[in-house]
Amino acid sequence: MEISGGTITRRQCLTGTAATLAALLAPALSWSEIKRALLIVAISEETLAGANVNDARAAYRVWLKELVNQYGAKTAEPVPEIFISSEELIRDVHQNTIDCYGVTALEFAKIADLTDPDNLVVQDYFSDGMEYLLLVHNQSRFKTISDLRGANIVSHLHRDMALLQPWLSTVLADNNLPAPESFFASHKRNASLTQVVLPVFFRRFDGACLARQSWETAMELNPQLGRDLHPLLVSPKLIPIVFGFRRGTNPSARKLLIDSIQRVSTLTAGAQIVALYQSKGFVVRPISVMKNSLEIVHKYDRLKAQQGLSKGKQ
Repeated sequence: MEISGGTITRRQCLTGTAATLAALLAPALSWSEIKRALLIVAISEETLAGANVNDARAAYRVWLKELVNQYGAKTAEPVPEIFISSEELIRDVHQNTIDCYGVTALEFAKIADLTDPDNLVVQDYFSDGMEYLLLVHNQSRFKTISDLRGANIVSHLHRDMALLQPWLSTVLADNNLPAPESFFASHKRNASLTQVVLPVFFRRFDGACLARQSWETAMELNPQLGRDLHPLLVSPKLIPIVFGFRRGTNPSARKLLIDSIQRVSTLTAGAQIVALYQSKGFVVRPISVMKNSLEIVHKYDRLKAQQGLSKGKQ
């Protein structure tokens, strides 16, 4: 799209459209005030982990529309597709064309230095971190991590498990063992919690990887699971998904959007978003809560680089 011999960027197009809508809703604001107040929002597709992207987009669009009705002004405008690829989101944050973003910890590590360190928004149920478990049967031969060589494992396909691969890779490396794809005989993933835990219970799989909260849910439904299975490995407390704001964003608009996110469940469309992420709500935390997650991601990145160099020398 061109005008006056120049090219309009995506942010200029979004800002112009959103500001025009905001002007209709808040005519008392000047154009410069409206432009400064609007935050461009995007969410990584990686945060969905198998959830229906069309349903997620629809929920966010309706929620943002309800926010306009509630506050009488538009403070946030999503990129057209709302959920975009990891590469696109990270690039746009570096280019200052996205102000607020929902990302996995793997993605956050690439833009942490560009993010406001005092205003991260995370889901309430893992606001102080969550643990990953690798379960085995009590009657199995698996007593140490080394015993799992050649094992068949199954993992929960869920957004909470975004850091599973980095965790497994770094744990194996710390024990001088090969990467997961070489160490395990097979590694399946299943979105059904039942189909993750029961195969280990019935000895069809050797181990199961899932979040502690999911394991506790499974035991509530079937106490026998807790009697016959136990965690062989437990991760540090991790934050798998986080919502951040680019440094320098408008403080008033940021506060209003954070307040809206924290009260998301009070709106009909907001309740749909809460259900999408299977949480009760969201809380604000400083970047220090990401310490363990960032350490694992950075260690994983170094490990991949070392493995890449080793392959190159072969």
